[in-house]
Amino acid sequence: MARGKMKLAYITCDSKRRMTFRKRKNGIMKKINEISTLCGIEAGAIIYEQNNPEVQVWPSDSGVRSVISRFRSLPGLERSKKMVDQEVFLRQSIGKVYEQLKTQMKETRKKEMTNIIHHFIHTTEFNGYLMSKPDLNDLSYVIDENLREVNQKMKGMRIED
Repeated sequence: MARGKMKLAYITCDSKRRMTFRKRKNGIMKKINEISTLCGIEAGAIIYEQNNPEVQVWPSDSGVRSVISRFRSLPGLERSKKMVDQEVFLRQSIGKVYEQLKTQMKETRKKEMTNIIHHFIHTTEFNGYLMSKPDLNDLSYVIDENLREVNQKMKGMRIED
């Protein structure tokens, strides 16, 4: 059974944080081993533990040094092609979330206007004089969109007949 999406936040409890670190570290080491074996690539990991002065390196010191020197020997453009720092990563993430928010706001607005239409159809009450110009424009857009859909369905029915 798959796990749900975990919320990323700092673990305040020391023992849980150490245990999570140990498990995740072993998982990362295993994944690096798998990807280098399955894909035939050179990979390495350097992990600094918070309270341990000893650095953990996989596969070995010389293996990691060779990966790093090979990376550094690439031209600058090639080296930085897909590289992002934390700031760039966060900007990209914020941009994606902002786009999702805009999409969600548009959908919500369309549903609000659709609810107004349904209310009018069922009660014949329309308080258009209480609506602002942007509200009326949005309502007009949703009505036009619905009319286009109805016309397309009617054309499809005519073709079938």
